[in-house]
Amino acid sequence: MKKTLSVLALLSLSACGDIQTYPAQIEKQASAVAATTATPLDQIAITADSKIAGKTFTTVGPVKGTVAKVTAFHPAPTVEQGEQKLRVEAAELGADAVINAKIGAVEICPLSWGCRHVSGTAVKFTN
Repeated sequence: MKKTLSVLALLSLSACGDIQTYPAQIEKQASAVAATTATPLDQIAITADSKIAGKTFTTVGPVKGTVAKVTAFHPAPTVEQGEQKLRVEAAELGADAVINAKIGAVEICPLSWGCRHVSGTAVKFTN
């Protein structure tokens, strides 16, 4: 009975959102994806708008993630770390930009004293 309750508790926690990424992991992911992407990570545009001036594009797919701090004593995740997470996720899809980008405020999340949720739509330029 105790094992069943433990498993149910773990399963319910696992449904609380996407996997959290820590700042050091973002850098490792960025290094790994940089070798395989056509668009350099630092050139992947991030915008809250639904359009990019002078560009036409096709939608590649949604991107999302959570940047979290490791312990209560580490600094809160920054907006720049959130943007880098979006760039890594977009690069993995072969995108050139992220539109409709949303970078949330720092909040307490399961398994972290501070996290920042990020999301957007990855797009590939056609011109």
